[in-house]
Amino acid sequence: MSSSNSPFKAIIVGGGPIGLAAAHALHLADIDFVVLERRPAIFEDRGASLIVHPHTLRVLHQFGILDELLPRGAELKHHLSFTADGHVFSEGNRYRLIRENHGHGPVAFHRAELIEIMYNGLPKPAKEKILTDKKLTSITTTQDGVTATCADGSVFHGSIVIGADGVYSRTRQVMRNLALKENSTRPWDPPHPYTATYQLIYGSFPSPSPAGQGYDTQSKGKSIMYFSGPERGWFFLYKRLARPTSDRTNYTEKEIDALAAEFAEFPLTKTVKVKDVWPRMLGAGLTNLDEGIAKHWSFGRIVLVGDACHKMTTHLGLGFNHGIQDVVVLCNSLRKALQAAPDRMGPDTEALTGLFEKYQAVRMSSVCSLEGDVLKSGLETRLHAWHNVWYYLLSWYLLALNVVENLFMRFVMAPEFRKGQVLDYVTREERMKGKISWIYPMSYQAKKED
Repeated sequence: MSSSNSPFKAIIVGGGPIGLAAAHALHLADIDFVVLERRPAIFEDRGASLIVHPHTLRVLHQFGILDELLPRGAELKHHLSFTADGHVFSEGNRYRLIRENHGHGPVAFHRAELIEIMYNGLPKPAKEKILTDKKLTSITTTQDGVTATCADGSVFHGSIVIGADGVYSRTRQVMRNLALKENSTRPWDPPHPYTATYQLIYGSFPSPSPAGQGYDTQSKGKSIMYFSGPERGWFFLYKRLARPTSDRTNYTEKEIDALAAEFAEFPLTKTVKVKDVWPRMLGAGLTNLDEGIAKHWSFGRIVLVGDACHKMTTHLGLGFNHGIQDVVVLCNSLRKALQAAPDRMGPDTEALTGLFEKYQAVRMSSVCSLEGDVLKSGLETRLHAWHNVWYYLLSWYLLALNVVENLFMRFVMAPEFRKGQVLDYVTREERMKGKISWIYPMSYQAKKED
């Protein structure tokens, strides 16, 4: 067990992009850590893509991996909206406006490649702290530290546990059990705090069109998002469920093929349909599209980040970006607390409880726009699937107008992007420079004021 005279150490559960981001941030803060990934490999290719917005590119630049990342992704530049019969009813300016406002457009990455670059960007001593085949089974806590036990019997001691293990977080489940064991009458989130109204097929294939396209297809009850990269294309095929559910559903290959067949004639581009790329799929999966925010992000020495504590639909491409913001806010606070602690032994459990509660309060505040972005992402999903007549009218007649999109990007999205926080202890030259200034400048400017 970690004791009061042991150096502070974080146990990160989950070796996906948010877990690796936490590894980068802690390494740069000179805070010891270990990453426990349940899968046998870090670079498992599940066919998915991630959209990275400019405020997140700033943080990845602080990690020292931006120059390696950008050539592997595709900056989105062209946007079209189709109906299911191939009619183009909108040609938007959103990507151009983001570039003009913030210095770079959003970038589409293959998830496995992003993870690979994030991993390779760590120095060798940090890489050696990332362990695979480590499936968390239990956590025990004391006033001095935590112990995480894995299915293979291995045991890890530390000061805190950071749950970065996704929407079906084992850390969140264990944390809930510990909280209710201490007080069975306390109000707490249900075992799965999210609800799904839609399901989606995600997948990748050899790109059939020039890089930089970000298109959508809209129809009643179904919609598509399509992105094209340098080598791969990615799609998300959405269908409304018969009824909302909080249950986890494991779909079969037969069910995936059957659902994909319903989209066969839907357009991805002006010349490519779903049926044209389906036989050439490089990877695909079917899952329910969870939405929601957990009420409890921490208990004692355990804290959650990313999809483990909030989940939004994928239409605005904001999920990964909000997970990065979690890591930034949390690690900035941890570093300050350690600097104030004698001999870097770290704050006690009471102080950590306050730190974690403040972290959640900051992330849930209007400054961070998390709650609003969960709502906006869900709204976008329902607009594209014409969830009811009002969504159809809004999408078809109002939001298809460029003037409305321009106003939305300028007065809704731009103020939110500019609030993006960065690590306040990492010095980097600002690379993202647009018409709108960042509220949180890079550290080298802040240090001049110290």
